[in-house]
Parts: sequence; structure tokens; C-alpha cells
Amino acid sequence: MPDDKHNLYAVVVIYNERCQDSLTLNCLEKVDGLNITICDNSTKYFKNEEYAKEKNYLYINMHGNKGLAVAYNRALERLKDRKGYVCIFDDDTFVPVEYFKVLDESIIKENLDIYLPIVLDSVGMLSPCKILNSCFVKREKDLKNINKKNITGINSAMAINLKIFKEGYFYDEGYFLDYIDHDFIREMKKRNKNIGILNIKIKQNFSGNNFENKDASLKRFVIFKKDFKKFCSSNFFCKLYSFFVIIRRTLKFTLKFRTLDFIFKSY
Repeated sequence: MPDDKHNLYAVVVIYNERCQDSLTLNCLEKVDGLNITICDNSTKYFKNEEYAKEKNYLYINMHGNKGLAVAYNRALERLKDRKGYVCIFDDDTFVPVEYFKVLDESIIKENLDIYLPIVLDSVGMLSPCKILNSCFVKREKDLKNINKKNITGINSAMAINLKIFKEGYFYDEGYFLDYIDHDFIREMKKRNKNIGILNIKIKQNFSGNNFENKDASLKRFVIFKKDFKKFCSSNFFCKLYSFFVIIRRTLKFTLKFRTLDFIFKSY
């Protein structure tokens, strides 16, 4: 069980892999004094609970894949009464040890509610990014174009003051995988929380860029469609935008894999 004397916590969601094979956990175990919580969404047995016990990590067995939002919330419910910051991680993120030093210095200096590091993937800067009209999320090449009003970002290495969860707000469990983070930040801005950029670069293997297998792509498409429609449900413009995005993605996969399966799953 993590010790309350430390004020930095890490939550890592594992899915169908051994903890010792997680890039993120291999990075985090090098950090002294870090309280680590593992939420296991696996549908198979990988001896992860035994591994967590050996490492003195808090382990939460989700008994199947309940989705990211539910997994995050189960961990945050266990941590909400503690003081400090929780860092949210996927299992495929390279986290430099310097991340925590920069975070600690930023907390001392600014004490913001939420910190978003600079996350890079194979395409470029993935996070932070911009959100326009409450639903249009757009990558940016230059951080100068991101401000307090339009900022958004992904969960990977996002640091959140635990007092937010003590106030009663958690992730929306109506989402399964996609846009959970953008929805969370959108809600936090409505609540006037202070969100800033952490001057450290993180590398992530973003699964959303991999569309080579038809069955895997179809499964991800169905999840994306449901989550994206929910994210864009606030007004007519957003609903219209989601319709065109889903149709465009449907046509892309239909042509790529030469199958009508994506059309049948589109709406």
C-alpha cells in the first residue's frame, strides 16, 4: 500500500499484458518515493497481482476490460482523500525520470490544478493541443498558439491535484476509451480550474495511429464512434461535425479494407 508521506502518485492502466512488459511501469519503477497504483483491465491472467505485491504497488483488479474511465475512477476513489498530485499514465508511455523533478518544481512555483506535459508520437506533438467550439480537437505545432481558453490534452502523464476528486468530480464513465481526457479538461475549464503546460517532453506509442488490421480497426472504430458522438452531443454544430467525421472515417476504412463492415457499423 502506498505511503501517505509522499505527495506524488501514479495511476497506470494495464490491458492484456504483464506488468513487467509495460514500458511505463519500467520507467516509473526507477523513480524513488513514487506511489504507484495499477488498474488491471486485462481479460486474461498475467500474474500481475503477484507482481504488484512484490513491488509494493496498489493493485486493483477490474475483472475484465471495463474501459479507461471506470478504471481511472476506481483508482482515484482510493486516492481522493490524500493530498498531492496524481499522474495518469497509459501502459505504453516513455516517462523520463526528469518528468517528476520538473513537475515538483512547477507545483512549488505555480501550484496549478492540472499540468499537461508535451507528449510526442510518431506524427508530432500530440498534446497539449487546441479545442475549438467545444468539440473540434486540433493538433498544434507551436505552443504559442495554445492558451487558457483553447487548451486541451490527453491523459498520458497529465498531473492532477487530488483535491479535484475530493470535490466530487471524476471521469465520465459514459466514455469507454476515446475523448475521456478532452471531456475531463473541458469540464475542468468550466469549473475554472487552472491548467498549465509542463515543460517536459514525453514519448508515447499512440495506438490510434495503427490501422493495419481490419478486425482490430473495426473494433476501435465502433468504440471511437460511440465515444465521439457522446463528446459531440452538446450542440447542433458538434453533432453535425461528428456526423461528417464518422462518415469520413467510414469511407476511409471501407476503401482501405474493401469491406462493407464499416458502413454497417457507422450509424
